[in-house]
Amino acid sequence: MPSSASHRKDSWTKEAQEVYERALFYDSTNPDIYYNLGVVLLEQGRAQQALAYLDKALEMDPDHQQALLNSAVLIQESGNAELRPLAYQRLLRLVQRDPLNERIYFNLGMIAMDDRDYRNAEKWFRKAIELKEDFRSALFNLALLLTDDQRPLEAAPFLNQLVKHHPDHVKGLILLGDIYINNIKDLDAAEKCYERILAVDPGNVQGLHNLCVVYVERGELTAAETCLSRAHVMAPHEDYILRHLKIVRTRLAKYAQMQQQQAGGGGGGGGGSERTATSTLPDASDLSEVPSEVSQARPKKTVFITKNSDSSSKNIDKQVAQATGAAGNSDSSDSPS
Repeated sequence: MPSSASHRKDSWTKEAQEVYERALFYDSTNPDIYYNLGVVLLEQGRAQQALAYLDKALEMDPDHQQALLNSAVLIQESGNAELRPLAYQRLLRLVQRDPLNERIYFNLGMIAMDDRDYRNAEKWFRKAIELKEDFRSALFNLALLLTDDQRPLEAAPFLNQLVKHHPDHVKGLILLGDIYINNIKDLDAAEKCYERILAVDPGNVQGLHNLCVVYVERGELTAAETCLSRAHVMAPHEDYILRHLKIVRTRLAKYAQMQQQQAGGGGGGGGGSERTATSTLPDASDLSEVPSEVSQARPKKTVFITKNSDSSSKNIDKQVAQATGAAGNSDSSDSPS
């Protein structure tokens, strides 16, 4: 059942539509009337009809700035590739008349992204941010573009700028945490990103899972097991979480078994320090498959917490073997691949 607010909005837009339609009887060449009628139709969710009235406003006044901008935005959001050149042309026309309007450059960037013209998209997003340093959507989309282009270290400053001005931007925090883990190798900073996500949204499964990955990367398997158990309770139907939980539990069980064997073999004083226990860190690769949708209005990429390098995996297995006196008996059958 429609809410009272929705009913009031519908009533208002219908009344406004009637007013502007009547006005056209008396002044059929006024571009502002066509523009306002287009806005009203857009409020009603009638985008195609709205675009027709914005086009009519531009027919009356080719330099009508609001009609130029909003018609270009409507075209971009429609996904109609055939009309994109028209939208691009209208925005470029606007640049000549309003060169300090960051929204124009942002929408040029969005159209360039749709056209897979990433070089120009980057240029336009950078220009938008230059004019408005806290431009949320421009910061995120530029960071996403740079990450897609295998330039995560260039993306990080824009993500930091994003979360500085918008500390609750969950998708930005997820992407930044991913870069901290995989590229900058700063687990403490990644942990802060995921903890911030959970403070904002305690039910965010992606943020919780990625926090579990931080524990795994550190070798804190007991903490990782607790974390993944919580994630499994939160999202019992997510197979990847259960799979990762089983991997961690298997490694913990193996370590406990090795400790028992070592104690039984008179390993003396081998009470096994907690630090040794952390050296049983599994190759985190299989704890990395979960995708996180990081786009803001429309996804551009699926982000992964990527796997440890092969050299890291070999070093970890070597540490386990040395700690248990079982050199050369490293079992990789349950190692993530």
